[in-house]
Amino acid sequence: MLKDEFFKITGSAKNESGVVTYSVTLNPNHPIFSGHFPGNPISPGVCNIGMIKACAEHELGYGLLLGNIKQCKFKHLITPTEHPDLDIVLDMEEMENGNVKLNAKITKGDIVFMELKGEASCES
Repeated sequence: MLKDEFFKITGSAKNESGVVTYSVTLNPNHPIFSGHFPGNPISPGVCNIGMIKACAEHELGYGLLLGNIKQCKFKHLITPTEHPDLDIVLDMEEMENGNVKLNAKITKGDIVFMELKGEASCES
């Protein structure tokens, strides 16, 4: 599990449009950072996607399977030393077929680290 080990959720807020922003803090001592990369830790892309997924699951209250990632842009490196505190912005829509349409960003201030658009289904 990434949540509570690789990162911790430190807060959340939902706006009037239903977009929720999770504040998270990376654990700079997590073993992933010692291997990716020694002396220059960078959050792996799969972990960035995992943080988005974990926050979406936390918000919805159930597990998700990311089955269709339509777009995934990595725009800026996430490092636990330079950017330990991040915001994960989730714009989600539960669809009639039971899937969840997901538009997400990892940001901090004016920096956009990553953008993801896709669909997820309920994990059974």
